[in-house]
Amino acid sequence: MRRYSTIRAVGAAIILAAAVAAPVAAQKAITLGTSSIGSSFYVVSIAIAKMASKHEKMNVSVESVGGSHANMFGIARGKIDFATANSSAVYDLYNGNAPFKKAFDVRLVAQGHPTLRWFISTKRSGITRLKQIDGKTISSIRRPLPELKEIMDAMQTVFSMKDIKHVASSTSRELDGQLRAGTVDGALMPFSLRQPVITKLFRDDMIEPLILADADFDKVFAALPPKFFKLVVPANNFKNQPKAFPVLGLNAVMVTSMKMDDETVYKMLRSFMNHQKEFGTFHGAAKFWNPQRATLSPPVPFHPGAIKYYKEAGMWTDKLEAHQAKYTKK
Repeated sequence: MRRYSTIRAVGAAIILAAAVAAPVAAQKAITLGTSSIGSSFYVVSIAIAKMASKHEKMNVSVESVGGSHANMFGIARGKIDFATANSSAVYDLYNGNAPFKKAFDVRLVAQGHPTLRWFISTKRSGITRLKQIDGKTISSIRRPLPELKEIMDAMQTVFSMKDIKHVASSTSRELDGQLRAGTVDGALMPFSLRQPVITKLFRDDMIEPLILADADFDKVFAALPPKFFKLVVPANNFKNQPKAFPVLGLNAVMVTSMKMDDETVYKMLRSFMNHQKEFGTFHGAAKFWNPQRATLSPPVPFHPGAIKYYKEAGMWTDKLEAHQAKYTKK
């Protein structure tokens, strides 16, 4: 009798566990693509997945796909459901710019931390003015970041420079080696206000930024597509950097296909936007994924599920409505 009771109790426990687990197992698994493990994009994506699980009971798995353009290929091919990437890659996919062969209706969900792009020269190069770049060797090519060469080409065209030798780097670590060894005179560099590589280069007094007059900067800015925005690095953000300097910025963004259902997008967005204080504890970059930045200079149209959230939150404006109409009538 005791053995029979034990078997019955175990069986009941198994049935109860199955009943509890059934709703979770029945949920659709959502994939969130992002950059390499350890990057700010990856850490923020992990945080979003945790918030979605905790607050919306969503089953979200994070996949390290590669660079921003690789993630956009993943979105276009239906390999991932959402992605965090830089706004340049998103803009290129939406408009069918290289490396994409055709346009794809990728839609914006949210925007977060800024990533910066600008020209940095070595102290030994003697470059202090834009024209002095002509005839120099510049690291401006990185396959996952085609916008670096795009910016350099705009500078070269606007100021009629014809004799620049462009070389490539595959990582920030390799670029650091090029600048320190003097094999390049400068670089079109990707960085952030706290990025370790550029922080140490400034600290070691190896580099200085190219500081353009407002009129000259505006000429370069006007020659580039609207995926970029202007941002000023404040004086003394880095050691040995006494003057502020303007740079080009891209937003980190979260996107999905227009085919993604509205409710899934709405819940993903609500999971972290409604819990800002908690979300900000995961990583310094997560603090930028806030209502103030979410709708700033959008590079592509918003997904209807995101629009629903922003309207309910009182964040949807006439300016955003006009932006949406402009893009979606293409």
